[in-house]
Amino acid sequence: MTRRKKILLVGLFILVGQTFIFRDYISPVQWGQIKVNGLACTCPDETVVNGQTYLKFITPDSLKEYDLDFSEIYVTERPSTELDPMGTGLYIIKGQVIGKDRVSEYDPWNPKIKIESWSQLNFFYDLGVKVLMVVELLIFVILLKNKKADSK
Repeated sequence: MTRRKKILLVGLFILVGQTFIFRDYISPVQWGQIKVNGLACTCPDETVVNGQTYLKFITPDSLKEYDLDFSEIYVTERPSTELDPMGTGLYIIKGQVIGKDRVSEYDPWNPKIKIESWSQLNFFYDLGVKVLMVVELLIFVILLKNKKADSK
């Protein structure tokens, strides 16, 4: 095995490992959890950043007859920390859909979630991980292209 193949193999393992470790930050589809951003208004409690597909899947059949808007949700317990007392940061929540709610009769229905657990995400860490993964992926693709150019 040549040195270049070893480097590509190690790089591939590192990328796969980082994808697994940072899956909460880079996954476009959150399965088993929902990534939300808090709202501070007289509207639904949270905006769904990732996990709308999962929300649709766990919604009970009795609520599917309503035209639910899964882009925003109501929660039974508002995630918050000492540094973010209003809960307007990025959070990952796990829970169950227990009902629906809306602000007024003219607004769309939004699912109501009973939160079982939640954790806070740091915006800069979130952005940094995504930038790091894109840069590493570009380097990996460039190395692969150079390998194909060398073999011609």
